[in-house]
Amino acid sequence: MNHESYLLFTLDGLHYGLAAGVVQEIFFLPGLTSVPESGPEVAGVLNLRGQLLPVLNLRVCLGKPRRPNTLNQAVILVKYDDYRLGLVVDDIQNVEEIDTANISSGLDTPYIGKAERSMTTGLAKLGSQIIILLNPETLVHGYAAIHEEVNPAEVNSLDNTFMAQFSPEAQMVLQDRAAGLAQVAEDENFSGLSALAVVSLEGEQFALGLESVHEFTEVPQITPIPCCPSHIVGNMNLRGEILTLVDIRRFLNLAPSAERKPDKAVVMRLGSLVAGVVVDEVYDVVYVQPTEIASIPAAIHSSDNEYLKGIARYQDSMMSLLDLPKLLTQGELVVNQSG
Repeated sequence: MNHESYLLFTLDGLHYGLAAGVVQEIFFLPGLTSVPESGPEVAGVLNLRGQLLPVLNLRVCLGKPRRPNTLNQAVILVKYDDYRLGLVVDDIQNVEEIDTANISSGLDTPYIGKAERSMTTGLAKLGSQIIILLNPETLVHGYAAIHEEVNPAEVNSLDNTFMAQFSPEAQMVLQDRAAGLAQVAEDENFSGLSALAVVSLEGEQFALGLESVHEFTEVPQITPIPCCPSHIVGNMNLRGEILTLVDIRRFLNLAPSAERKPDKAVVMRLGSLVAGVVVDEVYDVVYVQPTEIASIPAAIHSSDNEYLKGIARYQDSMMSLLDLPKLLTQGELVVNQSG
């Protein structure tokens, strides 16, 4: 049995796949500089560690109407034949090994991969899902040379049409993301950096170690579980897998401001344990040096809270670093997947 690895993501509710071997990096949508006289398929350019990166609106490349971008979108960095570009997508899912017997190429799939320089190479079946497989060669060769004459150091002086679609508050988030992507690699050393996902609970910001985060997901429907403690919210169906959702607020001394249905979750994979932690918002992914993390002041929550590892600055405020693996596997909050 042969398998091929694909990065799976969604766009307009459809499922797409890119060969994992061409994916170099994934990050949340940053601020982009619009390029004058470029087509609507070009979202803009980004100074990524001193190199110019064209970023495409994949939706437009696939012949769909252009829509406003959002802070929750992600960019997939694709490299093919020494060319690189970014693709704006709605939601990153995960990397899956797909049996080649379940992959239909353009040779045997009507209307898929038939056109010259087609954007698609075929379809794949994964459980009950149909995955549209994209052609990285067409994407990269068609767009990677966009405005190569632009100096990365001067991108901020170009058109700001891309940024104009966002509120002033959202623009600040995008600018911080872009600044981080430009500066992080100037050190040319990622080994000492911690990758953290920034989420909010009851108006407070928390950071989760990205090494245990599998994905971020919407919560469409929750199935209650009888006779469970109050922190077990229920189960949800995540692409055919039953995922237990947990509420960690009371373990952080946070009182719910109102009863409301959770609509976002962070999916954690810790060995054989898979659980979803409900959150109010997912803001960002940031990289911090160990020296930027300070101990918890006594005034914040409780200085002896064993699940908080420290604090770090995020934009104009502070975020608490949460030891979510410890919280999920020790003490009162132990997720019993057999429930």
